Amino acid sequence: MKKIYIFFYLVFLELKRIVFGVKYFAEVDVTDNCNLRCKHCYHFHGKDDFKTKELPLEVWKKGFNELHKKGVRFILLVGGEPALRNDVLMLADKIFPFIYVTTNGTIKIPKEFNHRLFVSLDGTQERNDSIRGKGVFSKVMKNYSGDKRVVINMTITQDNYKELGDVVKIAKENDFRGVVCNIYTPTIGERNHLFIEKEKRKLIINELKRVKSEYPNHFLLTKSMIKWYEFPKHVGFCHWGDEVLHFDVSWNKRRCFANADCSNCGCLAGSVQNPLKLLRYPIVGVKLI
Repeated sequence: MKKIYIFFYLVFLELKRIVFGVKYFAEVDVTDNCNLRCKHCYHFHGKDDFKTKELPLEVWKKGFNELHKKGVRFILLVGGEPALRNDVLMLADKIFPFIYVTTNGTIKIPKEFNHRLFVSLDGTQERNDSIRGKGVFSKVMKNYSGDKRVVINMTITQDNYKELGDVVKIAKENDFRGVVCNIYTPTIGERNHLFIEKEKRKLIINELKRVKSEYPNHFLLTKSMIKWYEFPKHVGFCHWGDEVLHFDVSWNKRRCFANADCSNCGCLAGSVQNPLKLLRYPIVGVKLI
C-alpha cells in the first residue's frame, strides 16, 4: 500500500508542477570520487577537473534543506559513487521522504536506508568484471543478494546487449525487484568505439523488446520507454532534463547528469518521461518507486 501511495503522490506533484510550476524532483552528485573506473562511465568523460575533496556534512544539510523548502520531495543521489558518502545518504533520509540512489554496489548502503537502490550490473560475471573491474560482480552479490530495495540497472552497449536476458535471470535468482537499463550515451563531441550507430541501435531495441516479451514482470521497461530509446534525439522535449533540478557536487546547476549528447540519448530517467505516462503502467510504476 505504501508504494501505491507514493506512486499517486508522485502523480499529484506532477499535476501541481504543471499548474503552479513547482519543481519537486532533484538530482544531485553526492561526490566526484569513485572507487571504480568503469569503461563506459559518463562521469569521468570530457572533464579534467574533479572536486576530490569531500564537502562537510553541514554544507549538505544546508543544500538539502533549501531544496526541501523549495518543494523538492523526490531526490536522486548519484556521483561518483554515492555510497562513499553514506553519511550524506543518511542525512538525506532525515530530510526527504523519497530518495533514489544509483550505486555500483561495491559498498553496502545500511539497511536503515529504506529507499530504492539502482545497483549497476552490466552482464554476467565475466562481462561485468571486464567493464567494472575484477571482483565487482561478487561484491555486488555479497552486499545485496535478496535485498528488496534493489533494482538492477544495466548500461547497454554494443558489446553486452545480448546479455540483458542473463542479467534478468540473475535478478530473479537473487530476488531483486527487477531490471532496468540505460543505452550508452556519449558526451558531446565524443565518438569512440562505444558509440552506437543507427543499425546497431536497431538490434539493441529488438533485444529489449524480446527480453520484455520473455520477462514481462522482471524487465521493468515499458513499451513507451523502449520506444523512447528507439528515437534517441530528445533535444528540447525531455522532462528529466527540463523539469527536474540538477546539481553537481559543488551545488552548481546543470542540465541532466553530465555533458551528455542529447541527440543520441539512452538515459533511463529520460525514458520515463512525464510521470503521468506511468499511469498506463501502474505495476511498473510501483516497482520502480
